[in-house]
Amino acid sequence: MLSKEKIAAMDHNFVVAMGMLMSNSVLGEFFDSYRAGIYNSGLPDDHWNVVFVKRTTKKTREVMEKWEQFFASRGLPFRVFFPPDLEGAFLPLLQEKGYTKSDAMPVMTLDAFSGKTDESSGLVIRKVTTPEELRDYQDAEEKGFSLPAGSGSYVITEQTFMLPEVEMFIGYAEGKPACTSMLFPTGAVAGIYWVSTVPEYRNRGFGAAIAMRAVMAGREKGCTLSVLQASAMGKPVYERIGFDHPYDYPTYRSPVSK
Repeated sequence: MLSKEKIAAMDHNFVVAMGMLMSNSVLGEFFDSYRAGIYNSGLPDDHWNVVFVKRTTKKTREVMEKWEQFFASRGLPFRVFFPPDLEGAFLPLLQEKGYTKSDAMPVMTLDAFSGKTDESSGLVIRKVTTPEELRDYQDAEEKGFSLPAGSGSYVITEQTFMLPEVEMFIGYAEGKPACTSMLFPTGAVAGIYWVSTVPEYRNRGFGAAIAMRAVMAGREKGCTLSVLQASAMGKPVYERIGFDHPYDYPTYRSPVSK
């Protein structure tokens, strides 16, 4: 059972990590406040433009109007994420304004760790350290996340690569970029991000191996808890390698996302 303190630390990692990562994309931004964190990638895709509600408030309409104004001024669709206990206060307004509930985002954690990366046969994992490896990373995550052609270098920039908190990992199979992961630690929490596998290399254990490499890097930095937010495709992969699924982020799509 996770304590409130651990949950708060995990949620903090998500807000700070995604805010820093998106704000270092070409047109991305990150705005953090007491009640909510907002990040956007600049892309017209609501998966990458998010409001994360951090605390309850009696001024729900005022808080909601601020995030709506933010995204309306930029002409971007967005999603709203809630910690499990904060959704209810905003629910009447979400319904009134035409937000639609989307699939919840599973939050997954790994506490115990064997110290092994369990690399799959034929996969060579490297920490990204050169411009060539960065280009391979950009290409692989673009394909792995089905991003628009050419947007890999737009979302993951050289500035992202230079962030002192970030460690990026690229897996090669048959000499080609096959999978990616990223570590963003905050305190004792190792945030695992950008885990992807190029479609032609899926179902070979590469996603699990590259994710565990980032976990190991976090343990080497002294992190005692690893956390990630899973996709429907990734969730069973993480469960097989020992991640627990303690809670979800309820998620709503903005009316302009329809």
